[in-house]
Amino acid sequence: MRLTAFILCLITLPAMADIIQVNAHGFHWYSHEEEKSVPKPVKRQASAAPVATPYEQLMEVRKQTLNKLAKALIEPSFDATHDYMKAQQSYAKNNQKFVQYWQQVLMLHPELDHTLNFPTDNSAIAIRNDSTNALMERVVKEGAVQYGLILFYRGNSSISQKFISHLIPFVNESHFSMISVSTDGQPISGLPNPKNIPLSVVKHTMPMESRYMPALFLVNLKTQKMSPLSYGFVSLTELKERLLDVATNYKRFSYEGLGG
Repeated sequence: MRLTAFILCLITLPAMADIIQVNAHGFHWYSHEEEKSVPKPVKRQASAAPVATPYEQLMEVRKQTLNKLAKALIEPSFDATHDYMKAQQSYAKNNQKFVQYWQQVLMLHPELDHTLNFPTDNSAIAIRNDSTNALMERVVKEGAVQYGLILFYRGNSSISQKFISHLIPFVNESHFSMISVSTDGQPISGLPNPKNIPLSVVKHTMPMESRYMPALFLVNLKTQKMSPLSYGFVSLTELKERLLDVATNYKRFSYEGLGG
């Protein structure tokens, strides 16, 4: 019995040892692999809050000020009115500082002063107008050498007839060469270089409608480039201004003006 028990022990102990070792090995392997398979948490850096732009800051101040005003109007009270007045005064003080710096900048950088070319004082405006008129007359006088005119009109149109009545004296006085084109087969006497071209034919070379007429074009005699001067009835003063604009590439409407 003892031998049998001993043999059984010899048989069972290695088996048990193998089982224990396998279990131990298996547990160790499982723990080791499990530790490898679990990813370590990545530490994320907290993203910094976006910095508001100056415009966004201004809009926020404006929003807060308007909210205080709204509260003072919807729920009138001493405190609400006081809060709005303080906010409004703070806003106004910044505006005043801006105006102060604006004037300082203009003193140091006169090229930014718009009133140099477009004054607001009545006396200065009159002087500028006189200067513009003198320049306009010079452009008209010298323009006859460089430019010619082409007039498209309808002879049976009262607007065309009226426009031509004060255009002809201007053309004769300024010595502009001109071609006059009747588009309805009804020529008006007294016009220089009269032509009779049906509107349907004119449309083949340029976009022209009967309602546009009288239509006056300025032609560069050297390049043959055409520039529209007027459609319909315009005054003689406006016509001269348009001549000035074409000659100066519309500088009259630029930031610098004609004086730039």
